[in-house]
Amino acid sequence: MNPEQIAGLAGRATVLVFGGASLCLNAVGLPGNWVLLVLAVAYAWITHFGRVGWGTLGIMAGLALLAELLEFVAGLAWTAKKGVTRRGTFGAFIGGVVGALLASSFAPPLGPMLGAFAGTFAGAALLEYSVERKHAAALHAGRTAFIGRIVATSIKTLCGFWMWSVLAWRLIVPQ
Repeated sequence: MNPEQIAGLAGRATVLVFGGASLCLNAVGLPGNWVLLVLAVAYAWITHFGRVGWGTLGIMAGLALLAELLEFVAGLAWTAKKGVTRRGTFGAFIGGVVGALLASSFAPPLGPMLGAFAGTFAGAALLEYSVERKHAAALHAGRTAFIGRIVATSIKTLCGFWMWSVLAWRLIVPQ
């Protein structure tokens, strides 16, 4: 291998490692799939679209958009459909963000992820309780929002893994 081939291999490996790591951002509600797409666009631009072309980037962008849509439907819309009020659903969203921020200094990335899940439960339960004034309704809202968050995060991360797989195929398989 000559130095140019080694540099190319190192560059592809770096994009794949950082792209894979970006998927962890999905667990804390951050745009990990979009970070992966930006990495792919940057790599394509730097290498003059040699291995990664517009078709690959289009597939990845489509998967990122699909992930956002599915995350919304599986998370907030599913929570609302299971009998949680709008206030409880809003509490789940705000609680997830606040929980991730408060736990961000504890054992990253596990701390923010657990904080987001706990915050989703707490936010939904607290705001649902403020409407219903019933413990059972508040706990139902918290459980429903928590499950919705887990399902939504899993779906979004799965779409991100598909994005990463498309990119990995283009970067690993000889052209």
